[in-house]
Amino acid sequence: MTALVPLTTRLRMARVAVVVPPKFAGPEAADLAAHGADLLVLSKGNRSVEEAVESIQVARKRLFSLPTLVAADDLEVAAQASADVVFLKRPGWRPFGYRRPHEYSLFGRSIDGASDLDKIDGDPFVFGFVGPAVTDSGVNDEIARTAAAAPPVGLPAGPVWFAAGGISSVSVHDVLAAGARRVTVSTSIFRSADPNAETRAIADAVKAAWDADPGAQAYSSDAFAG
Repeated sequence: MTALVPLTTRLRMARVAVVVPPKFAGPEAADLAAHGADLLVLSKGNRSVEEAVESIQVARKRLFSLPTLVAADDLEVAAQASADVVFLKRPGWRPFGYRRPHEYSLFGRSIDGASDLDKIDGDPFVFGFVGPAVTDSGVNDEIARTAAAAPPVGLPAGPVWFAAGGISSVSVHDVLAAGARRVTVSTSIFRSADPNAETRAIADAVKAAWDADPGAQAYSSDAFAG
């Protein structure tokens, strides 16, 4: 683990998740934290387990003492890296459940929308990426439905969820207007001429929406009190 703040608090306070493709999962991936990334999902892809584990270990060393969360998207990698966070996009049923890399590890998964919130409201999955958030037609209606069913900074605190898919520094404003207060980004960052600037632009927009939300202050206090 990389900071004294509990993992659950760090997850609740996270606003920007970045899914890092394997080709960009080198030491420089950790630099995104300085530009607003709160959760880094380091994708295994076709890399060996050993390579993926090493990238997580390097990221955690570079982020030592910072609240940024580092996640694995593969169970074997997570186990060997003793990952704080495990993200499984579409997990299947496992008769004996999911073994945690360590006692406090947090599990997340993808969901389609409000009707799937029960899938991230307990053991083992405690957060979700909801999407696609943006399609060719604009912001997916499921973002507003999910925000209504589980207000992102509402109390009592509900499941932690991030709008995911199709989000960029341009579209993020519409996603936030639909009610999201956390976003997951990948393509727009790593196709940008300046990934750090794209990350910062998105993070600044999300922070502004979070800070302007009437429930944010009470939610934040509750997150640190819990």
